[in-house]
Amino acid sequence: MKNSKLFSCWILILVTLLSSCETQKTNPNRETIEEFYHVFNKRQDFERFLDFYDDSAVLEDIINGDRIEGKKALRDFFDWSNPDFELLEESSLVVNEITVDDNRVTVSGYFTPFKWSDTEFEAMHFTTLLTLNESGKIIKQVDWINYPSNLVNYDTRKNSNTWLK
Repeated sequence: MKNSKLFSCWILILVTLLSSCETQKTNPNRETIEEFYHVFNKRQDFERFLDFYDDSAVLEDIINGDRIEGKKALRDFFDWSNPDFELLEESSLVVNEITVDDNRVTVSGYFTPFKWSDTEFEAMHFTTLLTLNESGKIIKQVDWINYPSNLVNYDTRKNSNTWLK
């Protein structure tokens, strides 16, 4: 009976230790990024969306060759109020996977079909690398988006390779 109580006590201690270790592994950056994509997905609160970015954030779109620097430039780049954009589904994107490694986050998923002016665009895969500062703000975003061929003119697009140093 004494061994049974001792064994039960050890099991209880082990479960408690494992539970506390699991709690310590939770990264607050994951919650921030989940909320960021929730806000992006709904496309209703542009100021809240921009608040996830540091004032000096940089966004690089590798495929399209865009490099956007600073929150003011991000505001103009995202242009949520443009009347030419129309969601064709309730959600603007689907996130398939979020991987968090301290302050670096990798997100993969796809943008749902949408309409720009009179042209409908198909769903597009994306992979995004996000780097967050100590305050949990995005300081760098690197996007790889599988744009349909009618959205990117590969003869005239900017060349992201010019950023190599």
